[in-house]
Amino acid sequence: MVPFAEVATIVGHEPGGVCPFAINPGISIYLDESLNQYETVYPAAGSPDSTIELTVAELAKYSQGTWVAVTKPR
Repeated sequence: MVPFAEVATIVGHEPGGVCPFAINPGISIYLDESLNQYETVYPAAGSPDSTIELTVAELAKYSQGTWVAVTKPR
């Protein structure tokens, strides 16, 4: 875990606003496969007071994230 005071320097966004795109080079993005159950998602958009509405396909495209299974199957 990144210490709170170092998040903005390392990732490029303040805690609470860390989004899965427009981040510093070298930061890996992982997308939980469970997101595929939704049509629309609302990730943070760079500040603690902002979000952006995206389809899951748009989220994958813009974040260039790697899909992983984080949650347990139901």
